[in-house]
Amino acid sequence: MKGLIRNNFYSMESNMGISFLIAAFLAATPLLLPDSNFIPRIISIQIFIFIVNTGTSLHADTVAKWNKYELTLPVGRKEAILAKYISIAILILLGVLMGGITLIVSSAAGISLESSAVLSGYTYGLTLSAISVGIMYPLMLKFGTDKNELIMILSAFAAVGIMLLAAFALSPWTEGMNMHHPFVALIYTLSALVIFIASYFISVGIYQRKEFA
Repeated sequence: MKGLIRNNFYSMESNMGISFLIAAFLAATPLLLPDSNFIPRIISIQIFIFIVNTGTSLHADTVAKWNKYELTLPVGRKEAILAKYISIAILILLGVLMGGITLIVSSAAGISLESSAVLSGYTYGLTLSAISVGIMYPLMLKFGTDKNELIMILSAFAAVGIMLLAAFALSPWTEGMNMHHPFVALIYTLSALVIFIASYFISVGIYQRKEFA
């Protein structure tokens, strides 16, 4: 399992460096733009930019025909998919940690932040990431990675659409369409969790039936 996870990160090594550079630049933004309104958005972006590397990893595996070799290893297909999802969780965690650095920089810059704003930034970042990758991964596994950028973009739009739909459906109980209402945020989080877990089982089913030339 550890070897599979290491391979996942090796296959997206170059793109990971770019993600860290972007996240580091965003973390330094409060020094240049000391506006508390931007901090939650920055944290959301920092979390999301790391899971974009998932498409890179899948594409690299396809080009290198890693999946065919992977089947000869003493691990089952279910474990191979589990390793992918653990890797995705680690990517999300890296984004969360970079968000923490942003908060430290913001504090050093003398920016005052409300806990609700910080929670909002993390909630939207985690939700957008979990839903996007939850939609994207099974699609790439099923249809291939030739158009991984397009699938990633469409998955992100679908995630935003789900969030907007939830806010609209809950509007009678949240004094209008209020995306920052705690009840809406709770539904976002639960929806993301359900989609991410369901995505794993769907991916396992696809991978178990998939033939590699």
